[in-house]
Amino acid sequence: MNLTEFWKNPKRKSLLPCILLALAAGVLLLLLPEGSSAVTDTASPTELYREALEAEVEALIGEMEGVNSCTVVLTLSYGYEYLYATDQHVVQHANGKDVEKNLVLATGDGGESPILLREKQPTVSGVAVVCPDASPALCLRINSLLSALFGLESNAISIQT
Repeated sequence: MNLTEFWKNPKRKSLLPCILLALAAGVLLLLLPEGSSAVTDTASPTELYREALEAEVEALIGEMEGVNSCTVVLTLSYGYEYLYATDQHVVQHANGKDVEKNLVLATGDGGESPILLREKQPTVSGVAVVCPDASPALCLRINSLLSALFGLESNAISIQT
């Protein structure tokens, strides 16, 4: 059966209401707002760190005299960085040398796991603050606080009123 015969077939007409109903149901599902689903997105450790840090900075700025409310958004450079212990072997060849690194594993109750030497938290690379009704002097004090807190230059801090 070719495509022309399919469309002329009277049996196809009984399929049309089913196709339209399925199409309408699909459109309806697309238009419904997202509810809680069985699969929940879990935030990364970096996102959780950023959110906690933003809340701390908002609370700190909120304690300053003259601040009624503020909103803080931070930009982080990279995520967490981990340094693990490695065992390094250097093999000399006629063409140069090859370096082979292997993780050093520690044996524990649950089996073997790599030895973590250092965990580096993400660094703050930029701060945006919205502080309605803040005076210019208060904005300078907030800028100074953030610069000292994160070691940022003034051009990495934006304070909007």
